[in-house]
This record gives sequence, structure tokens and C-alpha cells, in this order.
Amino acid sequence: MAKRILIIDDDRLVAESLSKLLKRQGYEVSIAYSGLEAINNITKITKLDFDLIISDIKMPDMDGMKTLKRIRESSLRHNKDKVPAIIITGYAGEDEIYRKAGELGIVECIYKPFELDEFIEVIRRNLELPPKYKRTYPRIEIGFPVEVVLNDPFTGVVKKISGKTVDLSENGIGLILDSLLPPKSIVDINVNSSPHYTPFQLQASIIWAKPVFKDGYYRCGLHFLKIEEPHLTILREIFSDYKLLDNEFISITKEMRGFIQDIKADFDEFDRLNNDEKKRIEFIWTAKGEIFPKLDNYFAKVWEFVKGFERDRYAVHQNYYQQVLGDLLLEPIQINRHVYQKPLGYPGDYIMMNYIYDYNGNKNYLGTSSFEKLINHYTCNIPISCSNIKRKEFLKEKILEALETKDKAKILSVACGPARELIELLREGKITKPLLFKCLDFEKKALDYVDNEIKKIEQRKKELLSIEYICRDITSIIRDRQLKEKLRVQDLIYAFGIFDYLSDYMAARLTKELFQLLDKDGKLIICNVSLKNSSHRAYYELLGGWNMVYRTKEDMLSWTNSLSDFSEIKFEELSNFSNYLFLSISKTK
Repeated sequence: MAKRILIIDDDRLVAESLSKLLKRQGYEVSIAYSGLEAINNITKITKLDFDLIISDIKMPDMDGMKTLKRIRESSLRHNKDKVPAIIITGYAGEDEIYRKAGELGIVECIYKPFELDEFIEVIRRNLELPPKYKRTYPRIEIGFPVEVVLNDPFTGVVKKISGKTVDLSENGIGLILDSLLPPKSIVDINVNSSPHYTPFQLQASIIWAKPVFKDGYYRCGLHFLKIEEPHLTILREIFSDYKLLDNEFISITKEMRGFIQDIKADFDEFDRLNNDEKKRIEFIWTAKGEIFPKLDNYFAKVWEFVKGFERDRYAVHQNYYQQVLGDLLLEPIQINRHVYQKPLGYPGDYIMMNYIYDYNGNKNYLGTSSFEKLINHYTCNIPISCSNIKRKEFLKEKILEALETKDKAKILSVACGPARELIELLREGKITKPLLFKCLDFEKKALDYVDNEIKKIEQRKKELLSIEYICRDITSIIRDRQLKEKLRVQDLIYAFGIFDYLSDYMAARLTKELFQLLDKDGKLIICNVSLKNSSHRAYYELLGGWNMVYRTKEDMLSWTNSLSDFSEIKFEELSNFSNYLFLSISKTK
């Protein structure tokens, strides 16, 4: 029996030409010249059991998507299977078309203008492809990095193409790639499915391939031919997890992506017309007044959804958030990329701190394009970044106070990082009395940085400084008696950027050990990020993966329960808003 095809198109010439072409191929063809005509004959359409529907998208009375949706709903009411559908459009690359097509289970698009041979190939493929190869739904929209390996059977040449997933189902995948795949080719795909899942591999065949993205990217659809059981297990785990996604969370995330895409398009267009760096900075300065509050609002709304989630559900939403926004806010943005990739093992390393110190405020902008400068500028000026600047200035004051009260002050910086507070005081010529300063950090690169920066300073400004670099971790302070002996009788000890990552048990132990290293009348200052004064966590935590332990004053005070010989325990209050709490513990004289 001949396969039955329904064509829905308001262009009579196109509809009748396609009908003649398909009839010559042996198919039985019916035509509806509008979406409304198709809907008015919906009972007839359902009764005839069409094997395939071909519909135009843009039609005056009812567009193709609404028409197909009504037909699908009618089929369900009549207990009929879904009829495979192909859409014809001249608007290649529109994400909204893909989204709506995916919701309806449409497996393929044909883009105008098209070759007749290509058209027939698509029709045959969708009518004759074995059911096990046809993509099923639901599919998830997700952006995993991929490497496509193409083996040429004639030349033996292996070609590797990079890209990422657009959507994923249990038997099919949509990709965007930096090179076009040959039609009908069979490829191996390596999927790097983020830190949350093990990478997996599969073999797939090209269903369609089109240059439908700007900037040299190509989109293609493939169905799976072979996937080993361990990799299939990973794929099923991903699908199981993504069922936990909150629909409103997805909606806000997609809306946010659209907002950022529009910003990037505007900024890229400005760059195309303006090469002058000063004009670009002025453009950023003018635009950020409207853009930054909207970004703030998006991050605040998203955080409201996830802040109460248990760990596994949070991880699923974090993974989705990173996949949807990563190519805009993580991968191309130098500072955010550093936070996300954690090259030194944790996000708040000395390099990240230097980014904040160097690019906070309105004097310096990091990035090649205006968009990159804008987002880097945003990162370095959110409240927690500004609080890091205030924290540094606070430390400078405390170092100077110790110098004023002691003839030869002894100061220990625990987890010193870039020690910018000391470096800046030296450059400013404010170290006017003898100072014995110890920098302790587990990262040797951080200590090397401090050493190199101090070497650049004029000798006369650092002649009163004696400095020692100690490459050890905090557990050494607790367990190593020789190290503790070496660190004793300090006038000031401060630990910033380390307690935020410790459990309460370890924080209490470290507090006690550091307190015991103080000289009489010495002072210990501990900093921890504040639970009460915290914002933008969806940005640097959910998106960037910068996870810290947020605490209250009561939490920090509990660390001091076992202390004795203290004269005062208090919280130092900064004059302006701060995202940090500063616990100050003074030893008795």
C-alpha cells in the first residue's frame, strides 16, 4: 500500500509542485492550503491515517506549529499514534522553532531553498527508517562538550570535530559543530558530560546536517547506532536526574540566556563599528546601569529556587544552569573561567584575589571584547568582590595598629594568598618600624608571587621588613609541633579565606591552635563569609561552583568555647556593608 502524505502550505505553487514530485515517487498525497483548512478537516485527516505530514511554518491564518499541535491533540483523542511530521521553514537557526518542534516530537526541518533530491531523501528517510532509529521524546536541552570522530573508509583519514550537544534523547542527539558533517556518515561521539557525570561514548548516524548557526557553526541531528551498556547507563542517569528540574527554574534560566545573548549581540555590534578603546569603556559605563540590576535580579530569583534544595537536587539544577549559561558567562570570560576551572584546586586562589584587587572599581577593564570587559567588570564589582577590597583595607589598618603598639611587631598571615595588604603598605612606604612577617600558604605559587612582588619594591621601602615564607597547610598547624614552635609569640595573626571552607569541628580546632600561638596581648582575627549578608550566590556559587560555608556570629563564637586567657572576644564592624564577619580574639597581657 502506498504511503500517505499530507502537505500543509499556503503557497499553492509550492504545495502542488511538491505533490506532483511525491506522486511520481509512488506516494499518495493530499493538500491543505492553510493551517485553518487542515484543522477544519481534522476528522478526515485523523481517519485517513497519514504516514507523514509536511507543513510550512509561516502561514497567515494559523502557523504550522499550532496546526500540528491541534492535529496531534486530535490524534490522541481518537487513540491514534502520532503522525511523523516535517516542517518547512526559511528561518534557519531560530531556537524558538527548535524548541516548539521538540515539544511536538518533530524530528526534522527542511530549510528553504532546498534541492529536490535532498527533499526526497528526507521524505524517504522519515517514512522508511526503522522505528528503533526514530528519535523519541522527551528530549532534554543541554550543552555538553563533544568530540566527533569521523573515519573516512576510503582514505583512512581520521577527522576530529569539536562542538557541543544542543539536545539529547535516549536514542538521538542534536549537535552544533565547528565543521559540517558529510550526509549519511557514521561517526563516533565522545561526550564530556560535565563534572557531574562520567564521560560516555556512542556511535551515531547523521539524520540531517545544516549550516544553521552564525559564526561558522553547523547544526546536525543524529540517531544512535551503538552505545555500550555502561555508557547507556550514564545516559539514563542523566535523563533520570533531569526529571528533577523545576519547570520555573528552567524558564527563568532560558529567559536569562536570551537576555544575555541580546546583550552580547549589542556589544559585539558596537565593537564592529568602534575600535576605539575609550569609546568601548564609555559604552560599558553607560549600559551597565541598566544591565547590572537586571542581572542581579535574575541571580536573586534563581537562588530563591535552589537555596533550600537537598544536595542531589541542587547538583542537577547547578549542572543545568552551567550548561545553559556556560558558553556565555563561563567559557569566554577570563575571570569566571578561572573560578570554574579551579586550576590551583579551589576558586578563591591568589590569582582570583588579584583579579578582584586589580579590576574592582572603574579604572581597569579585563577582556578583549566589550562584552568580556562588561562581564569581568560585573564579576569584580558584585558585593562579595567589593567586600574583598574592604577586607584588604581592614587588614592594612590592623597591620599598622600592630606596628604602632609594638617596637618589633610579629605578624602571621595564615592562608596568605597574594598578601596584597602587605605589598601595598610597602609600596606606600608605610612600614616605618621593624616588622617580622610570616606568610603561610599551602600553594607555593602564591608564596612565589608575594616574594617576586616584594623584590620589585624599592629597597628603602622594605628595609625594616623581615619576611619568611612557609609552604604548609592548616593541618600542619594542628599536628606539627616543630612548626608550632616556630610560629609562637605572634602579636597579630589573621586568617582570611580559609575558615570559609572548614567544618565547624576543624574551625574550632584551628581557632584554638592559632590562639595559642599569640604572644601576651596579641590578637587573632578570623574572617568568614556571612550568612546574613550574602548575595549573588547563584552567580559565583551555582554558576561558578565557588562553594563556601556561610556562617552567623553565633556559629563563629562557638569556636571559642574551649579558649581561656582571653581578654576580649568581639566582632569588628566595618563602616560600610560587608559580606564578611570579622571575629577578633585578644589575649590577656
